[in-house]
Parts: sequence; C-alpha cells; structure tokens
Amino acid sequence: MRPVPKIGLLVNSIGAFNPKAKDASEKAIRRHFDGLLASGEIDPGSIITKRIFGPHEALAAADRFAAARVDLVVVADIAFPNGQVFLTLAAHPHLARIPLAVVAEPEPAGPKWATNAWCGVIMNNHVARQLGRPIVTLPGPFKSVSFQAAFSRLLRVAGTIRFLRRDLVGRFGDAPSGFHSATGDQIAFAKVFGTRVETVDLTAVMDAYRTGKTKGYVGEESFTEADVRRTVKQITEGRKVEVDAAMLKRGARLYHAYKAIIRANGYTSAAFRCWPENNEPYIGISACLAMGLLMGNGELTAAACESDWPTAVTQSIGTLLSGRPAACLDWVNYTGGSRIVQLGHCGMGICGQMASGNGHGAVCDAVALHPVIRQAGGTMGPVLIGQFEYGPKTGLCLMRDPEGKFRFLAFRGTSSPETARGMTYSASDIVVPDYVRLDKLVLEGGFPHHLAVAMGDVVEDVRMLCALLGIEYVSPHD
Repeated sequence: MRPVPKIGLLVNSIGAFNPKAKDASEKAIRRHFDGLLASGEIDPGSIITKRIFGPHEALAAADRFAAARVDLVVVADIAFPNGQVFLTLAAHPHLARIPLAVVAEPEPAGPKWATNAWCGVIMNNHVARQLGRPIVTLPGPFKSVSFQAAFSRLLRVAGTIRFLRRDLVGRFGDAPSGFHSATGDQIAFAKVFGTRVETVDLTAVMDAYRTGKTKGYVGEESFTEADVRRTVKQITEGRKVEVDAAMLKRGARLYHAYKAIIRANGYTSAAFRCWPENNEPYIGISACLAMGLLMGNGELTAAACESDWPTAVTQSIGTLLSGRPAACLDWVNYTGGSRIVQLGHCGMGICGQMASGNGHGAVCDAVALHPVIRQAGGTMGPVLIGQFEYGPKTGLCLMRDPEGKFRFLAFRGTSSPETARGMTYSASDIVVPDYVRLDKLVLEGGFPHHLAVAMGDVVEDVRMLCALLGIEYVSPHD
C-alpha cells in the first residue's frame, strides 16, 4: 500500500572550494542513491545527474526530470551552489507541483573552508520561500543513520503525495443530514491534495447487489455465488460469529457489490453513506463489515463512514505513510478527562488488523450485530468489533477553517490490553501523554468529530507532508 516514488536527484556546486571534499560528498550521495535503488525504495526509473554547475545544465536536467515524470526533485549541494540552478528547477513550469528538497553535508572538520554547502541550502531555501514554493531541507552526513531515516521519510511522503494527486474517491451516497464536516469543498481539496470525488447513487449499489454485475469507467465487473461463499469463509475463520448465516451471506454479497463498482470505475478510496438506508428493509445490511473487508483486502486506501470523504483523504494519508490500512473512528469520550483517549466507531473493524483479546475480557475480532442498533432492540448487522491491533498509533484529523486554510492535527499514542476500555464496538483506546493539550487543540481548532488512526507512529511524516503541501501542522507534542 506504499507507493514507490520516482526521484530526480541533481548534484550541484560551483567550481571553487575543496575538490576532495566535494568528491567525497558526491560519492556519499551517489552511494545512497544506489542503495535506494537496490532496496526498491525508489522507482528504477529514478535519475541522478552529473555534477551541475550553471543554469543551462540545470534547465536540461529539469527538462529531463519533467519528461521522466518524477515524483520528487532533490538538489544535493555538495558545495556552495550556483544560485541559478535551484531557481531554474523551482520555477520550471512542468515541475511546479512536484515536491522539492535540498540536502547537504555539514562543513568538514578542520582549518580549511572546504565546501560552504549548508550556506547554499540556506540560499536555496530563501529563494523557495520568496517563490512561495514549499520545500524540505535535510542535513547530512549522507551516510549517517539520521539522514537516511529522514530521507526514507521524505520518500514515503513523496509517494503519498503522488498517490493523492491520482486519488479518485468513490462517494457512495451523500452524508447523512447534519454531518456538516463530511461535506467539503472538492475544488479546494483538489488544489492542495489532488483528490477528485465522485458520488455513486445507492441505487447503483442495490442494482449490483441484486444482479452481481456493474459497468463503469474502466469496464465491466461481476461476481458469483462462489465468490460470496469464499468471502463468508474468509470472515468467519478464526473469529467469533454472533450473526446468523443469512445475514453473514448478505454482508459478503454487499462487499462484492461495492468491490465490483470500485473496480469498474477505478476508485482508489471511498466513503460510504452507511445509514440510515442500509439499516432499512430495502437494503437491510450494515455496510461496516463490507467496508472493513475492502480495506483489509487492499481494494481501497480508505473506507470512511457516514460518506465523510474529507476523512477518507486523511485515512488514505495514514494508510500510505504507515503501510497499513488506517481506521476511520470517532472521538468517543471526553478527551481531556483521561490519559486513555477512546477512539472508536460502530463496527468498522478492518479484517486482519484486530487484536486477539484485551485486559477487560471483552470479545475482540468478532462478527456481531450492530452495537448501537442492538441497544435500541434492532438486529442489524454484520459488523466487525473489537480493539485494533495493539502498539503505536497516530491520530490524524484534517479540517479547513472558515478562511479556507487547511489545518492538519497529528498526535501519537499507544494501545495495549491494559488501555482497552472493553466497550463493544470497533476501537483503539490509546494512551496519549499530552491528552489535555490535545483536547484543547481539538475544541479551539474546531476539528471534526471523525479522525483517521494509523497503525504506527507517523507524526513526523505528517509534519513533513504538511511542509511540502504548504498547510498548517498542529500537534499537542510541540
């Protein structure tokens, strides 16, 4: 689920300064580039240039990067650079929306003024700020663990941006009445993230469910009764099942109806109007289990509840940065009241990502009736409930303020059997050290009631993503 970016790496310096120091720095960045190719962290079509001096060579390199459709441009200043080189890249019309980074090693120790490379980074950064061009700067040494970790983060973020600018969200119905945060300005999202949103009427879902086939932009898709039976087997093996066989079969069939529409149209993420229609006789199946299967089986990078497509964008970011499907959850309890922050939803567990048990004895990874509807005397289902797998988590919440500016909240926490509160729903109850500040940021910032939860610590990845997209980053840990 993690896109592999194609990068263009340009090596730059003026003719002055110490030749041996420049050679050593260039050798180090080339060795790192070769290692990234060998490990599969970058696309085989990635490019590293010869050492560039002036603007004409830079323009040729920029044209080459543009023709190759690179996803990230990196300038390696191995000594003080020609100032026209970075400007040529940053102002190139066919690279205008490509993430841009500048890297350099620190000044070599000793009495000789050998490279002045980091001064060049500062000069390049000034130009980027004047142009209004978001940029990331990374200090070496290039062979250091810290640089290589930061560069890998840069690649994850560049790959995520690459995906977002190709993302086509299938929105299955509009948001339920009153879910104001689940409806955003699609053009504003397209401008910043690249996301496109297309609404699918629920009658198309009902038709695919009934006939076992559908047609879309990409072509025709269909499914068989044997496909449904295989899915029933997948979701029952190793789990406690609290619903009858007929309900389970209908849930599996709904999964295949969604999947057929998604594949037929080439949707990469989705948001679902999961109520009230799904809970009425003319559909009569909860969407939760089907949504969790779509995520768990790798059909989508996001499956957001209540047709909340802006949260689907956040969810995709969590999925791509962590390499694991991210959950769509609610803020469940008073955030400022306990170091254990409860995050959950009705039954949106993701198959293959649920914990096997918790310290309160509650059932985990169970196919059950909808917990909220059951309390009201209903027998709607199926849903997948339990705690998500234990370990590090990142909460991600995105909003657009009244002035039109995007703000991205990211916070880290950890879940375990000891933190699980034992409530019967799909949840990740996590310890957040800065929970009081988190509560203040959520309320004062006016963040929505939905958030995405990534299965890992990607807080610093999100910080870098925001830097490259030019949006505000917010965290209780700062």
